[in-house]
Amino acid sequence: MRHFPVLVLILALTLPAAAAAQSSMQIHHGTMFAGGQISFQSHDLDYPAPTPDGSVKTVTFEPQFGWFFKSYLAAVAGVGYQSVSGDTAERDRFSVSGGVRLYQPLALLHLYAGVEGTFHFTSYEQDDADTLDFGLSAPVGVLIPLSRNVALDVGMRFTKIWRDNDHPAGLNYHSFIVDVGYLGVQAFF
Repeated sequence: MRHFPVLVLILALTLPAAAAAQSSMQIHHGTMFAGGQISFQSHDLDYPAPTPDGSVKTVTFEPQFGWFFKSYLAAVAGVGYQSVSGDTAERDRFSVSGGVRLYQPLALLHLYAGVEGTFHFTSYEQDDADTLDFGLSAPVGVLIPLSRNVALDVGMRFTKIWRDNDHPAGLNYHSFIVDVGYLGVQAFF
């Protein structure tokens, strides 16, 4: 909830621009868009003694592209790369995703919801081992038009990931991730 006031401030500052841009932002059959994420995370891990403390740094690059095959329905595809390095973890993850999104214009905004599937191929430095994970994601959000071709993307991502049975340390898992407060930019052309 700490980020809620910042989100409200961003929305308050962008709504006047959205009101002016709304009449010019039209999504038609054949429209394409580009978006995605570039992120950097750093975590300090404080373990109880005698286990030493650690740190993990993660760099993610995931461009995503889409094409409207109906004025309200888009096919979405993406690729990704994630590098995780730290005191106890070293791995690289490559991903390929695809899915569909449903868009609904509403007053000044464009609401969207979708379903996307992703294959994650992870290569671990230790033991030179690899894993293949499968994930399903449900993006939900709002596009706030900033101009004729650019919109602010505010939303949430719900993701479920299943790991294969060949993990090098037997660390098979099922994870459920909720990204609240997703903020990005989408370009339409």
